[in-house]
Amino acid sequence: MAQRAPLRPTSRIEEAIGFVGCFGLLFLAVTVFCELTGRPALGWALTLLAAVVAIVLLDRWRRRVLHRTADVAGRDHTPAVTRASGR
Repeated sequence: MAQRAPLRPTSRIEEAIGFVGCFGLLFLAVTVFCELTGRPALGWALTLLAAVVAIVLLDRWRRRVLHRTADVAGRDHTPAVTRASGR
């Protein structure tokens, strides 16, 4: 039987960000298509706005979870989940 690695605390949130982001790209494409062809695009644009707001909220939740796990790991003297900095 294969061994499974432990899940990161943010893995489910990242999956949700990917799912909503995929639909966000779809709504962006439909909105641009409707704008270019002269069809009504307000509904698609509002749906796209909702997807963007959902992604922002999920990202804030992810950052909060990462910060919380880093605080707990710092108290227990165990390695924390860290962000890779691009600097």
